[in-house]
Amino acid sequence: MKESYLIPAFRETVHSRFPAREAEINAAFEKRLTQLRAENSGASKEKQRHLESQILPGIAAYETLQSVMPKEEALETVHAYVERKAWRLKKFFLKLMRIPGLYKKVPEIFAKQTPKLFGTTAGFAADEIQVSGGVWRIDMTKCPYNDACVKYGCPELCHCFCDSDDITYDGLHPKLIWRRTKTLGRGGDCCDFCLKRSDI
Repeated sequence: MKESYLIPAFRETVHSRFPAREAEINAAFEKRLTQLRAENSGASKEKQRHLESQILPGIAAYETLQSVMPKEEALETVHAYVERKAWRLKKFFLKLMRIPGLYKKVPEIFAKQTPKLFGTTAGFAADEIQVSGGVWRIDMTKCPYNDACVKYGCPELCHCFCDSDDITYDGLHPKLIWRRTKTLGRGGDCCDFCLKRSDI
C-alpha cells in the first residue's frame, strides 16, 4: 500500500523544527504507528485503506508531536498536512470540471462511489436520503475516522478530516452546491452530506 502523505509531511516538520532530536522523534513515531497498526490488524481491506492513508498516521503524528510542542500546535500542524492534501485534490478536481457537461454527472458519481469506498465493509454506515435526479444526499451515521479518533482519545483530530471534505468539494462548479451542516467528528448525530446541481 502506498505510503500515507502524512508520513513525509511529519518527517519534514521534525527535520526542520527539531534537527537535534530528529532520530529520536522519528523512532517514537514509527513505534507508535507500528503499535496502532497491530491493534487494527484485523480490519477489513476496505477499512485498512482509510486506516493507512490517513487515520493511523494522523493519530501517530498528532500524539508524537505533542511530546515536542503544545497540544494546540500539534493539532494545527497535522491539520495543515491534511489541508494541503485537500487543496491539491481540489485543484485536480477543478481541472476536471473544465470538461464541458461533466459537472452534471458528479452527484451520480458520488452516489455510485460512496458505497464502494465508504461502505459498511470500510466501517461506515449511511442512510440514503436522495441519490438520483442530480442530487446526492446521505446522512453518514458511522465513520471510522471519528470512531478511531474517539477510541484513541483525540476526537478533536477528526475535525481535520471533516474540514478536508469542505475544502475539496465546496465550490467545484458554479452549478454544483455542496452543503453539510454537521458531522460526527464535530459532535453531530450524523454527517449530513449534500451535493446537488443548481440548474435542475
